[in-house]
Amino acid sequence: MKHAYLIMAHNDFYILEKLLLLLDDNRNDIYVHIDKKVKNFNFSYYKKIIKFSNLYFTERTDVRWGTYSQINCEMILFKTAQRNGKYQYYHLLSGADLPLKSQDEIHDFFDKNNGKEFICYDNHKMVSQSVIDRVKYYHIFLSQRRMKNSCIKKIYNKIYFWLLKMEKMLQVDRLKKCEFVIQKGANWISITNDLVNYLIGHEDKIRKMFKYTLCADEVFVQTLVYNSKMYQNLYNYHDNDYQAIQRYIDWNRGEPYVFTLDDYDELINSNCLFARKFSTLKDQAIIDKIYNHLKKDYELVRGNSDDKDNKK
Repeated sequence: MKHAYLIMAHNDFYILEKLLLLLDDNRNDIYVHIDKKVKNFNFSYYKKIIKFSNLYFTERTDVRWGTYSQINCEMILFKTAQRNGKYQYYHLLSGADLPLKSQDEIHDFFDKNNGKEFICYDNHKMVSQSVIDRVKYYHIFLSQRRMKNSCIKKIYNKIYFWLLKMEKMLQVDRLKKCEFVIQKGANWISITNDLVNYLIGHEDKIRKMFKYTLCADEVFVQTLVYNSKMYQNLYNYHDNDYQAIQRYIDWNRGEPYVFTLDDYDELINSNCLFARKFSTLKDQAIIDKIYNHLKKDYELVRGNSDDKDNKK
């Protein structure tokens, strides 16, 4: 069975190009969501550079930080991929991510751990009140609070906090009749076809529960899985461990930290399959070095494979 790579991208398309080329393998199908705010994206160029995978661009939506639009974008990717075929794994990545291992190594790892769900939990025994409040109250005007116009942003910030204060005074509690225990973790995941079908089957419930919430893209998958039998299939039960999702992410040096060339050995020698995040504005050299390292090995393997096919 193939793997589906689901990518959310909105800028820094140099990284996206390198990411796509490193995922280009006949064992993969690639699905890319380009934020609706992006103008003049050259779709045909990316179609041309992919030689072995099937590359699909999904329906586009305007994704805004902290809003339900992020969950909606993920669901668009899941549903588009699920309609095209039954995949062994669905990997949710951002356009600022890169693999750290070859496709042979990645497929071998998931073959050995087939059926496990790769989902990270911050603390499944004790979720902080701030996380609960993300879902407990209605959070509106989130997009307006991040507008470029500082005066308008200030006005909406005041309205937002005033409304939140009123909700607390009125003892609003959206979780009062909730059947789920709220959980939180990283939104970047690698999950099976069964779990993708489960999420799609509960989309109405997800929308009802998480619309008008704050940053619930870090909450909805963790919550649904924790409250289902699929929680037993987690790859790693340790809290706050990104090995659980095979992503190398550093929140100690940044939010998250953006890797540089100095981090090359640390990244390549890690046990993780993917890393985030990268930025051409901060350091393009690390992107190129990882790309060249993996592409050289990959082309060597593919060259040997092509030679064998020719001999046949």
